[in-house]
Amino acid sequence: MSKFIDKMMDMMKLNDYDDYEEDGMEEFEDEVAATSSQSVAASDVRHIKSYSSKRSNPTKVVNFQANVQMEVVVIQPESYDEAQEICDHIKSKKPVIINLDKMNRDIAQRIMDFVSGACYTLNGNLQRVTNNIFIIAPENVDIAGNFTEELKSNGIILPSWKSNE
Repeated sequence: MSKFIDKMMDMMKLNDYDDYEEDGMEEFEDEVAATSSQSVAASDVRHIKSYSSKRSNPTKVVNFQANVQMEVVVIQPESYDEAQEICDHIKSKKPVIINLDKMNRDIAQRIMDFVSGACYTLNGNLQRVTNNIFIIAPENVDIAGNFTEELKSNGIILPSWKSNE
């Protein structure tokens, strides 16, 4: 695993290997200049020192300009058969918002059982927004915050679970 990380760091030029080599070369050049100053002309020594002082300091800032547009899928399923469609969206790395407001409670429970299992298998994240609305994010999308507490703090009162039996 660390070899993979090292390769990725090398590709992005984030490893400090070059800095260590350059630091070692600078010390070596200073030692050479100091020990051989008797036999080398003064202009040559200045040339070595000026070369080491002109060394550029590469910055470690990498600019990623990704034009990624995230598509969020909103689904209000009408039957259990749509559970697979929801999982297909998660599988294709798209976040899904599921609205179960108008569903029978038992069928909604079956859908959430199916979807939560797929979410776990795909390393996703499942979070409840209200009793009937859920956000499912694939592993490449982070969900931050507690939606229930945020909504309550803004004065929004959430309805309780409705049974459509």
